[in-house]
Amino acid sequence: MVSDKRLEELGVVNWSALSKNFNGADLLLGNGFSLNITGHFNYDSLFQVFLRNCSPAECNTFKKFGTSSFEFILEKLLNTKDVNRILKIEARNQIDNAIERLKTGLVTAIQANHPRSDMIDWEQLKRVANQLSTFNDIFTLNYDLFLYHIILVLKDKYEVDQSVRPYNDYFWGDHSAQFKVFMDYQNYSQYRHLYYLHGALFLFQEPPDTLKLIRADYSKELIKLIGDAIEEGRMPLFVSEGKSKEKVKAINRSAYLTFTRENLEKAERSLVIFGTSLSNQDRHIVKAINYNRNKRDLAVSIHVGTKSSDDIEREINRIKKSFSLHKVQFFNSETLFDF
Repeated sequence: MVSDKRLEELGVVNWSALSKNFNGADLLLGNGFSLNITGHFNYDSLFQVFLRNCSPAECNTFKKFGTSSFEFILEKLLNTKDVNRILKIEARNQIDNAIERLKTGLVTAIQANHPRSDMIDWEQLKRVANQLSTFNDIFTLNYDLFLYHIILVLKDKYEVDQSVRPYNDYFWGDHSAQFKVFMDYQNYSQYRHLYYLHGALFLFQEPPDTLKLIRADYSKELIKLIGDAIEEGRMPLFVSEGKSKEKVKAINRSAYLTFTRENLEKAERSLVIFGTSLSNQDRHIVKAINYNRNKRDLAVSIHVGTKSSDDIEREINRIKKSFSLHKVQFFNSETLFDF
């Protein structure tokens, strides 16, 4: 294990050494954030979990779509079904079976990957919510449910303590008892903003709208409500796997995801990056941060774990090269949040 002294030599300090200069900074969160919240969370690719539960023939069929986007595959299947109906081509049962398999398989994958309510430490979520008080807007690469719960915690606190700044994620338009609709503006200065850069399991497309599932029925778990929506024919809007180029294609297909990327591109505050190594599969995020070419102060977390000194040095050099326009500092990821 790399010693604290060696980390300091490499320029990796404790968060306390940087916190004063980054008070009021924006925050970019990766999957390291969710993995720290609970060990029960499995950040495996949902598509890979889905394929593991398919028969060899089904697995082969779904791989041929060349994407890991459930939403995109469903769209292709539904379009094909319409074309076959118009041209009176008999392949209805095969397509219907594939659609049903896709829906039930995604529900199973979500339930296998995400902890249920009785597995979540709610006091921990409250503790983490309190620690967000020094930050401004949040940009998240995660598609899980933890931030959904955390912003509700802060909303509840705001109702009794007006000094607490809650988050608005732009899903405030009226749609139905079950959903709120995305609006690309809001007029409340007291709110900080939260952007789901890669979507989320509780977001759904209903062209031309993007909808957010709300927990109107508290007798059901949020995961169960998501499952119900999928079984009704909706697919969650999330980008979880694939190369950066594939993620960009998925983002460009969605007005909401494009909106979140544009806001990351326009952001000018200092930025704290936590829980992501911003590797090749997230080159589009690096590009968005560099987009306006304004020099910014960046604080990037380094997960030390079992890495060697050479591994950490290579990671630091790679990140510095990625953000050559900016002043980049590094901190030990274990020292930011009290999970």
